[in-house]
Amino acid sequence: MNSTTLKRLPGSPGCFICDNNNTNDRALKLHIMWNDETQSVHIPFEPDQSWCGYSNVVHGGLIASVMDEGMAWVVKQKSGDWAFTADFHLRYKRPLEPFKKYVVVARTDEAGGRKIQATAEILDQEGRVAAMAEAVFLPSRQARPRTSE
Repeated sequence: MNSTTLKRLPGSPGCFICDNNNTNDRALKLHIMWNDETQSVHIPFEPDQSWCGYSNVVHGGLIASVMDEGMAWVVKQKSGDWAFTADFHLRYKRPLEPFKKYVVVARTDEAGGRKIQATAEILDQEGRVAAMAEAVFLPSRQARPRTSE
């Protein structure tokens, strides 16, 4: 994929995953990228040792969080509003290791209605699927990221 097709989205102040505004000292500061051509969200990341649960294995909860973030952003991009995760299923295919490059790719075919379905995969540097998830989101005008106000 050509990186020129990716547009960086602003991130959300205070968000544990995507705050790049220095409003959350513990944020992972991941960059949320939008691919207009494929209508998908991409989140490149390279976990370090602090992401690990077991020695040299990235913690499953962090993997789930990054995948949920990707799906939430693709829903936001396609529907124009934030939504809550109502149902989430995840399948770990292989362990993620620190200091290796990965990317979350999230998609949704549906952008309107009461329930919005989304999917995500984590791909390793060789393009192999390391984890896959699917979720149902419920739109809400009240589901807004925190602001720095």
